[in-house]
Amino acid sequence: MTKVTFSSQGGKLLSVDILGHAGYAAEGEDIVCAAISSAVMLTTVLLDDVQHVPVDSTADEEDTHIHIALLEGGVERGQEALQALRLYLSVLEQNYPDFLNVMEVHADAADQLTVFRS
Repeated sequence: MTKVTFSSQGGKLLSVDILGHAGYAAEGEDIVCAAISSAVMLTTVLLDDVQHVPVDSTADEEDTHIHIALLEGGVERGQEALQALRLYLSVLEQNYPDFLNVMEVHADAADQLTVFRS
């Protein structure tokens, strides 16, 4: 199962972590993983190359982990891209609930975390 965690604070999305293979089919034939990967690549290209939003992004194929974080100065401008990714992955989760889990972690003013499932 692929686990996707969006982090937000003050109503703004700050980052997304994607971990694990979906397990829908064999590696290289997994349509859920392909859909996730394609959406993440598009989001990264949009943020970095089109909108020139400062981001920190890492991809570790060995650990099947992708992290995208909006950096200072890019939080406001990067909202629509991360919101679109969250919406897309939430719809994908509805169609493939056994293979994808999307959640959002909110940090409030007291730095306490609240977890919400989509």
